[in-house]
Amino acid sequence: MRWWQVCLLGVALSLFAFGGWGKRLPNLWASPPKPFGNEPPLRLPVASGSTTQPVPSVRSLFVIVCDGLTWTELERLGEPMPSLLRSSAIGLLSGASLELQGREGVYVTLGSGTRAKSTDRALLGSWLHRFGKRMTLQGDGALAKMVGVSRSEKAKVPKGDVVFLSVPPSQLLPTLRQVLTALPDEGSLWLLLPNSPQTDWQNRRLTPVLLFGAKVPTGLLTSPTTRRVGLVSSVDFAPTLLSQLGLPIPATMTGRVMRIVVTEKRDVERRQAYLRWLDERAFAPLRNLPTIANLVASVIAIALLLTTLSVIASSQLPSAQLKVADFLQRATLFVVVTGLALPATLFLVGGAMVSTPAVLVVQILLVAAGTSGAAFITAKWALPSSPFPASLKAAGIVCATTAVVALLGLPLYWATPLGYYPTTGWRYFGITNAGIGLVLAGTIFAWQTLSLPKRAMLWWCLVAPFLMGAPRWGANFGGALTLAVGFAVAWEWLTKPKPSWGTAFWRSLLAAIAVTGALALLESFLPADERAHFGLLLDRITQQGITALIETLQRKITLMSNFFVRTPLSVGALALFVVAQVAYLRLAQRWDLFIPLRPAFVATSIGSWVGFFVNDSGIEVVGMALVPMGAVTMLLAVETVRSRAIRPR
Repeated sequence: MRWWQVCLLGVALSLFAFGGWGKRLPNLWASPPKPFGNEPPLRLPVASGSTTQPVPSVRSLFVIVCDGLTWTELERLGEPMPSLLRSSAIGLLSGASLELQGREGVYVTLGSGTRAKSTDRALLGSWLHRFGKRMTLQGDGALAKMVGVSRSEKAKVPKGDVVFLSVPPSQLLPTLRQVLTALPDEGSLWLLLPNSPQTDWQNRRLTPVLLFGAKVPTGLLTSPTTRRVGLVSSVDFAPTLLSQLGLPIPATMTGRVMRIVVTEKRDVERRQAYLRWLDERAFAPLRNLPTIANLVASVIAIALLLTTLSVIASSQLPSAQLKVADFLQRATLFVVVTGLALPATLFLVGGAMVSTPAVLVVQILLVAAGTSGAAFITAKWALPSSPFPASLKAAGIVCATTAVVALLGLPLYWATPLGYYPTTGWRYFGITNAGIGLVLAGTIFAWQTLSLPKRAMLWWCLVAPFLMGAPRWGANFGGALTLAVGFAVAWEWLTKPKPSWGTAFWRSLLAAIAVTGALALLESFLPADERAHFGLLLDRITQQGITALIETLQRKITLMSNFFVRTPLSVGALALFVVAQVAYLRLAQRWDLFIPLRPAFVATSIGSWVGFFVNDSGIEVVGMALVPMGAVTMLLAVETVRSRAIRPR
């Protein structure tokens, strides 16, 4: 079977697989079209002509906290729960799980309005006391962690401006009846279920949050943190509570004030069905992650094995079996490019809700193989003048596709293996660190292997960092700096016959300053509740001075060290990244085909190191950059032995 026949077959199979489930892809900017199975399409139950409303101001608040219930379990409870669900603003609470910081750490986060550990002290209680609000606590010690004080009071019906109650699931309904009886018209009731009973990382769930009161409209909760209807973050609770009481919000709180999307009261079932879909949609990547991880590891192992066999076969097989060696080498090239297409494929199908792991594996492989086949066909017929072999041109096409998808396909990020998980992560909107590495490395390798026009690349290098950091798009300032520096180095190394390290340094510095200034200017024009973390940091620096910047840097260093402690595999990935750089430099001294791509490796390496140090989990940048670096290295090795282009030592 010839090359073009194999590629056409791969494209056909890919379209067949993709078309079969493509209707399930949710429109992540609007409503999910089909949650699961054969259920009818589900529209977001929003009242016609309605907009988001702020949570109402009140004079008193009851806050009931109950651990250990999921959304599905909450729906099964008896009265008064069904009545509350029909007449409240409801949503799902993200970023709250026993696996993250421990039960007490979740409570501290709720009361701090920012990420916190169990050893930290929440700010909520002291802030309420500062402005003269009376506060009562009744329950276990976790409430004290949430409020940041140790006072608790036993009373039949606690009184105060803010009453915090902690109850077990068995006592939730009696407590609700008691509180609803005592709730004044000028008051509101919060029901928080911050910790799912499933604590292992593969089964944890989003947990319910409910706001009820005479002034509270029926609807779905949302916030600028998540930018998704029905989903709020645990860091949003403290600033929302303070806003309801008319108190100023401390600059240290990174959460945003929740809002309510008003829904029709008669659409109770659709509203609850939507939240069930949202919970399942967030849970799907966690359920699929072991399957995807095993698949990716298997593809890498097979690609490495085939590459090794191809190199050996070229020198060990007799001339009579050269056809076997040639077939093995061609198969290796196709498998490597297919593996290179996996990141883009995971954006499309990795988060799909499928019936079995086997179906998911088949879908991913078919789409990746189809992408690879299409890339080979395009490389052969549309790029005949490129100096690189067809496999490297195909790899460049896949890299370009991946970079575009990672930067511009933001709706695909939500609840995908390369995006973020609302139950585990803290980045609910924007491009993740994995996306940074894909945009960086994909752009640079596509630039060189496809010999892309200089003017087009200039525009991409100017726009991409800005989009990466823009608050209404990527919202990732560390990613913007990474791309600015990496692309500046790439411009020096890929466009100049004799690149200068000094020029590359100053070009990178100017690029970092320019993107910082542009993003700071953009943030200044946006309302406070629409700014990204960078904009909030600028506000804190304005109010607190250099102390805010020092605290942020200390927090980033702590997060990075904790990430390495919790995930020892990160050390291995970083070591592999260093080994890959050293190995490529050694191979470039021996094999001619490696020399033309040395600038791409240098620029990608420098950009990846910058990404490693300026992002909280910078190892993700390094890990994703390793994908094209490793794939191109394997392709170069196979193409070298195919062409017998080994230089004498």
